Amino acid sequence: MKIPKPPNLVTIVILTTITIIFWVFFSVYRAFTQEPTPTVPPEIIEPFSPDLDQDTLNKIQSRTFFSEGQLPTITILTPTPTEVPSEELETTPTPTASPTATLSPTPTATPSGEVAL
Repeated sequence: MKIPKPPNLVTIVILTTITIIFWVFFSVYRAFTQEPTPTVPPEIIEPFSPDLDQDTLNKIQSRTFFSEGQLPTITILTPTPTEVPSEELETTPTPTASPTATLSPTPTATPSGEVAL
């Protein structure tokens, strides 16, 4: 039995409906996940004058500049470590081995391939 083919108009309507549903879903998702645009203060947005201020430029040229030889040397003092007297140091006892367990000798291999005990 042959299945009848739906008309082309029905196929276009179904695909268009699916596209619209996805479009709305992704638009709503983007609206909720998008970060808001930052607000910029009006002082930053206002245009500035491209003219150079000649008075300020002349003040920069008339400033006093020092050469490297005229600058004072700056010494940074770092604290030196002090020695601690040896009697103030705490001594910790060193652990000693106690012969409570007896160990058997470990086998060693010889050049001929025999194991020696």
